[in-house]
Amino acid sequence: MSQIMDMITSQLGSGLMDQVASKIGGNSDNTQRAVAAALPLLLGALRRNAKSENGAASLNNALQRDHDGGILGNLGGLLTSQDNQSVGSKILGHVLGSKQNNVSRQLGQATGLGDQNAGQLLSMLAPVVMGALGKAKRESSLSASGLQDLLNSERSELKRRQPQMGALESMLDSDGDGDVDMKDVLSKGSGLLGAFFKR
Repeated sequence: MSQIMDMITSQLGSGLMDQVASKIGGNSDNTQRAVAAALPLLLGALRRNAKSENGAASLNNALQRDHDGGILGNLGGLLTSQDNQSVGSKILGHVLGSKQNNVSRQLGQATGLGDQNAGQLLSMLAPVVMGALGKAKRESSLSASGLQDLLNSERSELKRRQPQMGALESMLDSDGDGDVDMKDVLSKGSGLLGAFFKR
């Protein structure tokens, strides 16, 4: 079971996808494909940041302080709000660092959204991912090491569902000199879209 991914996707109906698409200026199909790629991408970035003891402690403190999962109760109202995107931009700066622009560019090219729209989408989703982690932490009383275990378990489950997850993880390694080939992963009607948004 993918605890975090399933927690988020259970809240994302077609109506909300249409709302997000309208906000960022994309179409529903491209937006849904981008969301299906962006969520595991953000989880992967958080897992990498939490590999070290200090990184895990920093994530644990951030969740305890600012992300209790409340956002999941009102995604329709909060996901597209300006305040949420502002918070998301700060989260992205922390978890993606210098790779933020390159990740947005490659996600935008792979999904047809374009750089700016993909970056805006990542900013929308970052607080949602943190909220889901915060909810899991609160409900299971997870410590910093417990968060590490959860993120590792999440990665294993996502790779089981979608063996081509390596293409997404390559985005986090890319220095911008070469693009990641994601056409197979994000092909219409298959790949991440089918694997993660099954009901």
